[in-house]
Amino acid sequence: MFHPNYINPKKLITNDDILYLFKLVETHGGVLRFVGGVVRDAIAGYNRTDIDLVTDLSPSEFSDMCDEEDIRCVPIGIQFFTLGVIIRSSFFKVTCLSTDEDSSQDEWKKDAAKRDLTINAVYADEQGNVFDYFDGIKDLENGVIKFIGTPSKTIEKDPIRIMRFFRFCAMFGKKIDKKSLKSCIENKHLLQKVSQEKIKEELFKIIMAPYAARALDLVFKYGVLDFLIAPPKDIKNLEKLDNIVSALGLEKNIIRRIFVLFEPTAKRAERLASIFRLNKEQKAYLLDLCRAKVTVKNFKDSVSINKIIYQYGKEICRDLCLCLNLNNSNIDEIKQILNTVDSSKKLEFPLTGSDLIKIGANKKFLSLYMDVLKKEWFEHGCMDNKEELLEKFRIIFKYGV
Repeated sequence: MFHPNYINPKKLITNDDILYLFKLVETHGGVLRFVGGVVRDAIAGYNRTDIDLVTDLSPSEFSDMCDEEDIRCVPIGIQFFTLGVIIRSSFFKVTCLSTDEDSSQDEWKKDAAKRDLTINAVYADEQGNVFDYFDGIKDLENGVIKFIGTPSKTIEKDPIRIMRFFRFCAMFGKKIDKKSLKSCIENKHLLQKVSQEKIKEELFKIIMAPYAARALDLVFKYGVLDFLIAPPKDIKNLEKLDNIVSALGLEKNIIRRIFVLFEPTAKRAERLASIFRLNKEQKAYLLDLCRAKVTVKNFKDSVSINKIIYQYGKEICRDLCLCLNLNNSNIDEIKQILNTVDSSKKLEFPLTGSDLIKIGANKKFLSLYMDVLKKEWFEHGCMDNKEELLEKFRIIFKYGV
């Protein structure tokens, strides 16, 4: 189905290098189109940086064009007739429809039929004209995620498409295509043959998506990933967190989302870090969240908040505030707590052993004096300054000088 001037070209053409490539292909008798994610996201109103292109020129014709125009062209997926093109500072991935020197008009639909989902089989030219062979636009507008052709056959060609189905349900899904979902469930065993790295990558994207809770509910309800990961304790917690984060205008954070979703012990956090391919810093942060002994009561006033900031740092306290207030509908109260955390000064114990020695403290008991004063300082919300602590030393240890 042809949709003239459907997309604003500015959403597709992000620099002059893309436009230059379109003109070159046209000059050499070919057609070049955007496809997949860049078209889908432009229609849905999302910004996208990576671009996939398709041409009806054969690989040899396209390579010859690049040679004539002194453009660097490298093969990056020969089995799929995919070439990488470098124009000035830009890199583009271009797939050729076929190896045939003469491509028929049906080649575009044949190419679309090879793709996984209807919403990913929509093409566009540089003028914003859209070519939709399987009603992908209609499905996108209705929030229906649907496989192209016979779902089971589409999945058999590449089982990772099961995870992609759930990922796009998490991105755009409002309605469930029962036929596609049924095929995912019936063929879930095929995922055990897929690289775990690919599965983890898709799972990561699902958890960060707008409707993650809805998609994950299906994934775990039907045991799609039972071979890899145990179900979360309460998937609704992720939706609650989303509502709070959205209301406060905060950015999503993968560690915070994993923590809320799985409520892990430190031992399980180690396993989750592997499943989600967390880097060293992310893993350490997840473990810090798991080990922090904090409850809602620790946020009752500035003194209590100062104590946990001193113990765990501001970032941990901010995230724990959000995670522990999932059932708190008073957004203003949560915001006020976060403001208190943010406005808290850097907490460092202001006293040194040298300060005590200067007023005549017995060096033999210096370690004892410091331990007692630190505890006193902590119990008072880390508010006392050096002078106040020296005065407390004189009172507590009046025989120590």
